[in-house]
Amino acid sequence: MDSKSNTATVPTADSIHTKLPLQEQNNSGVHRLWGRSDLFHVIAFAFLTYNAVLSIYRSRGNPWDLAFVISCFAELILLFWCLKKFENHGADVPLERKHQLKVVVWVLTTLLTVTFAWKVSLIMPLCLTLVIWGMSASVIIAGFYAFFIFNNDVKGGTDYCKLGDKQNKLCEQLNPEEVV
Repeated sequence: MDSKSNTATVPTADSIHTKLPLQEQNNSGVHRLWGRSDLFHVIAFAFLTYNAVLSIYRSRGNPWDLAFVISCFAELILLFWCLKKFENHGADVPLERKHQLKVVVWVLTTLLTVTFAWKVSLIMPLCLTLVIWGMSASVIIAGFYAFFIFNNDVKGGTDYCKLGDKQNKLCEQLNPEEVV
């Protein structure tokens, strides 16, 4: 220890994150929740595939139902694959690549939302069809806002506090140990 330095340094989340092994850096809260999540992913994918195969078998006489099942299965697989790629991107990946994946994820979720709304609206009366399409539109707009607009509003925070201007001034006055 240096006898001249009396101040305690608080390691930032970035400095701790970079010292961890690569496997631990990629673990998210879900991984910690399930322990080894590979088994959970395999079981979930097997369940989804089994249900898709059963639905394809049952709808083999109706081409519209068959197209619905196949398109939903393909959209879900692509969505999960894109989300996994987005989660695995580290700090060295260019922001443009991450933004492209966000666009693809939003398009796939929009496509899934519209597909399910279309299928459900076929069996509903007109007043409920309008409600379904209104809810779908609100989900699509909220997803667009969350993916592309909301993140730009958060950039004004300091390293310690991601709050509004008044709270940031308070956090800047505090000692870093008091903020954490």
